[in-house]
Amino acid sequence: MTLSWLAPNPRADRSRPYGPAQQRVVTSAGVSDLAAGMSRCPAHRITPLYALPGLAARLGVESISVKDEAQRFGFGAFKALGGVNAVYRHLATLVADAQHRTPDFEALMSGKARAVTGDIVFTTASSGNHGRSVAAGARLFGYRCVIFLPAFASAEKEAAIRQRGAEIIRIDGDYEAAVARCREVAAANSWVVVSDTSWDGYDRIPADVMQGYSVLAFEALQQFRAATGAAAPTHVFVQAGVGGLAAAVIGTLWQTLAAARPAFVVVEPASADCWFQSNKAGQPALASGDATTAMGGLACREISPMTWPVVGDGTDWFMTIPEEAVAPAMRQLARPEPGDPVIVAGPSGCSGMAALLRVAAEPTARSALSLDARSQVLLINSENANGEPALFEQAAGMTAAEATAAMSHSPR
Repeated sequence: MTLSWLAPNPRADRSRPYGPAQQRVVTSAGVSDLAAGMSRCPAHRITPLYALPGLAARLGVESISVKDEAQRFGFGAFKALGGVNAVYRHLATLVADAQHRTPDFEALMSGKARAVTGDIVFTTASSGNHGRSVAAGARLFGYRCVIFLPAFASAEKEAAIRQRGAEIIRIDGDYEAAVARCREVAAANSWVVVSDTSWDGYDRIPADVMQGYSVLAFEALQQFRAATGAAAPTHVFVQAGVGGLAAAVIGTLWQTLAAARPAFVVVEPASADCWFQSNKAGQPALASGDATTAMGGLACREISPMTWPVVGDGTDWFMTIPEEAVAPAMRQLARPEPGDPVIVAGPSGCSGMAALLRVAAEPTARSALSLDARSQVLLINSENANGEPALFEQAAGMTAAEATAAMSHSPR
């Protein structure tokens, strides 16, 4: 195979067990309890899994399912799961250490734990959605939050973070510069960094973030089985920035399904291909480009090292998508085939769809991935279009609000 944008993983071994190295990253143990705990939050609802039979027929596959995380927590993106869980776990650990009991979500939301925890300030660097999730978690439990944003983060995403009560510090630099400044200020002020990226000596909180993301994979598998009667999808296209979402999805399904797990395809922007380059190098490596992309949630130049044992070893295929693939994918979801539901996705949210459309149009890629009439594909709409409204309107020919209104009249 000679495609420059699709590469097999030479380390992938479907007989390999989900071992201790992987379980230190993310584990399915306790995910059902976590999902039950989150259900006690007032804004939480299980997000829907939509079937796209019209598109499946056009692309020549058995089924296409889309987990719509744009409806998570009334928040608009999957990252709400990570920030909320990481803030919860940090507070719960402090209480457990002091009182020898672990409080549930409801107990921490009541504010009674503040006598133990004190006035904590939570902080993180973000290109948008993760910052909103940490802000949402801090507000849910009643704590101050400060978010560091890189220069490219949109004004809309900044406003969305402020709406959740967080303070903003803008950095004249890229995402990595925002991470560095966040760590520096947090260390000077004893703030708690809630990052989805790990570094030497810092991996517990990123693991808690990923454990939150695992809830969506747990839900998706249960919903897929109920809807199709099949044990699991055959293919999962999952987008990767630093690797947190990909690790949660791959790890949860790998541990649950073992050798019967789907073929995992990790998707990135061509300019932010840190996983594609890491696969080529056989170890964590930098992206080949400058990470300038409309897919802001995926604009990362380096991976989270702690996710390597899951994503680096468990992914079957790594692929990149060009910028020009974004608009058609958003349009496909917003203006679907007859009989398919309307789905509102932002640039990062639609990247799995963009990848599927690219593979389906290329015979060599289809053959390599064994994408055929028996294939059952799972995609994740990781975010809504509120962060990039102008780009969505240009792609779909209608506003995000109009598309959202159309959802109520489309098949479900």
